[in-house]
Amino acid sequence: MIRLGTLKDTKNIMKIIKEAQSRMKSAGMTQWQNNYPNETIIKQDIMDGALFVYEVNNQIVGTMSVFSFDFVYDHIEGSWLNNNPYKVIHRIAISNAYVGKKLTHQMINFVFDYFNIRDIRIDTHQKNTAMIKSLESQGFILCGTVHVTTDTDSLRLAYHKII
Repeated sequence: MIRLGTLKDTKNIMKIIKEAQSRMKSAGMTQWQNNYPNETIIKQDIMDGALFVYEVNNQIVGTMSVFSFDFVYDHIEGSWLNNNPYKVIHRIAISNAYVGKKLTHQMINFVFDYFNIRDIRIDTHQKNTAMIKSLESQGFILCGTVHVTTDTDSLRLAYHKII
């Protein structure tokens, strides 16, 4: 089940974030290695009604934040598939116990259905091969690169999917 996160979920969300950070570090990525995302950011996402959690047997096993816009995406080196309204997914993470179980697919499909939208944009680090494979297997198209403001290693691959 996917639902909006609450402040009571913060500890469990941060555990998943820390697991993802550890996997990224082990893979040689700089992504998420600079105290990002931290508890302050996660709590703000919750208060903004942007953070969703994926539960299995009442246990949080995944998290993502969904927004209607990202100014970083205005400056793509390349081009988006269209200029339609879109949702952007950030801070998507899965617990170690559920990696490889296609939860990311379910979470992305949830965003399309929940918000009744046709366009999703997402970015990822060029060394995040697991996310790249997941996005490409779901029909996301690599549109170019963007530079995020959350990391000194700012280059990210920019993906777009239309249904």
